[in-house]
Amino acid sequence: MSSSRQIVLLPGPAGDRALVSRLQAGEEQAYRDCYDLHAPRTLALLVRILRNQAKAEEILQETFVAVFRKVRQYRGDAPFGAWIRGIAVRRALNALRDDSRRIPSGPDGPESADGDVEGDLTRRDLARRLLALLDRLTEDKRLAILLYAEGYTATEIGAQTGAPRATVLARISRGRAELVSMAAAQEQSEQQRDGRALEELKRG
Repeated sequence: MSSSRQIVLLPGPAGDRALVSRLQAGEEQAYRDCYDLHAPRTLALLVRILRNQAKAEEILQETFVAVFRKVRQYRGDAPFGAWIRGIAVRRALNALRDDSRRIPSGPDGPESADGDVEGDLTRRDLARRLLALLDRLTEDKRLAILLYAEGYTATEIGAQTGAPRATVLARISRGRAELVSMAAAQEQSEQQRDGRALEELKRG
């Protein structure tokens, strides 16, 4: 009579190394263990970001496909769970960016109120700009800012990313400062470009 051997998942870095080693060896049970261990928290994060359960579940599946495909790239610089959630966040941001490019017609089609259309365009343009700026931050700052914006405390973010609370707060503060600086530089560049275009029109 055969009996299946139960594998105990260790917590912390030792558990990360053991699970990653099993995944890299292609062990089928390791895939199930990884999903069971990390999917609930990752899904909760995706739901908070996307505000859509069905979309979050779709991105969750895509995330774990990517995790299993890229697991050999994991170097242990961050907790394995944080690495997984980083992949999930990037995919969620891509989904939001894709959605922001699609401008649905109102219930009455193209003849809907101009004010509503203009407001929708403005909000989508702001979302695109913000996502583009977030992409320019380092992954640790981007993840900290996004989680903080979704209502997580610095302590909770630290628990998810394996960073001390003070480090999380520093990442949020520095990330915000970088976003403000990049936004100001972008606005100045756009103003200069608009000014040059206006001068060309006057000369024309």
